[in-house]
Amino acid sequence: MQSRAVVLEPEEKKAIALMQQIQALRKDKVARRKDKQEERRAEHRKEKGVIDEKKEAKAKEERREKYRKEGIKRKREEQGGNGGGDKRSKA
Repeated sequence: MQSRAVVLEPEEKKAIALMQQIQALRKDKVARRKDKQEERRAEHRKEKGVIDEKKEAKAKEERREKYRKEGIKRKREEQGGNGGGDKRSKA
């Protein structure tokens, strides 16, 4: 058996058309919101990347400075360390 075709009344057609328009507007609004959110996320990732690069550079510099000081200290200890000062003696 075939199903019978339903003939819509003019008010029903208008209601369906209005619902479709509302759905289309909502879908468009959601898509625009999603795009805007993605832009914000991309900007945030970019800023975070710059901050992370600066942090990494600072940490690297601190490590270099730490090892440099440690090397100087070790070199002094190896040389014998003559008491720790080059003060002039009073005559």
